[in-house]
Amino acid sequence: MRYFTPFLLFIFMLPALAQTQQPDQKTSLHREQMFTRDKSATCLRCHSGEKMHAVKRSAHGNMDNESTPLASQGCEACHGPGSIHVSRAHGGVGFPKMIDFGRGSKYSSRDTQIEACLACHHEAKGGRLSIEWYNSPHNRKGFNCSRCHTIHAETDPMHDADQQVAVCTRCHRKDLKSHRRFEESNINFDSLSCGICHNVHEAFDKKARHEAAEQ
Repeated sequence: MRYFTPFLLFIFMLPALAQTQQPDQKTSLHREQMFTRDKSATCLRCHSGEKMHAVKRSAHGNMDNESTPLASQGCEACHGPGSIHVSRAHGGVGFPKMIDFGRGSKYSSRDTQIEACLACHHEAKGGRLSIEWYNSPHNRKGFNCSRCHTIHAETDPMHDADQQVAVCTRCHRKDLKSHRRFEESNINFDSLSCGICHNVHEAFDKKARHEAAEQ
């Protein structure tokens, strides 16, 4: 039996030998994503639809305010560094996942999306208000910023009274129907947006709300 040992050893080594003898085999090296040099201009070479240009006319595209995404890192300020995405796209070998906003499994995780927004909106800076998202009533499973806000538009619907009500009532339709209308105070309730009274980004203290309701 010992005479067959070298032969059997050679048989078992064949797959490994074949693998090491492939001269065109590519070695996979880890590369770190970096911001592209031309910023948004790089992205717009491929992603040139109207929604991509609309953001340039929005508050996020104000080049006179250095705190806006387009004035800092362009599209990558929100979607993350795109150096590998760009190089592989041009090479035709795939598109590494960048931060993609929306609901569903094909988009980035909820936490990733929220962290991308709070990278700028966690503090008052450049004319914007800080957002207390993690202590707000909307910080719950299935909710992220893009659930209500539309960034790739010249005007976010949440900044228009009629559109804001339409967005809010996608979830709060019953609340709107049962809402007090303040006729006794001569208030035109139908002309108001939800944000006139409600600040959905403020910290939500359940205990304080409960105590206030009892008074």
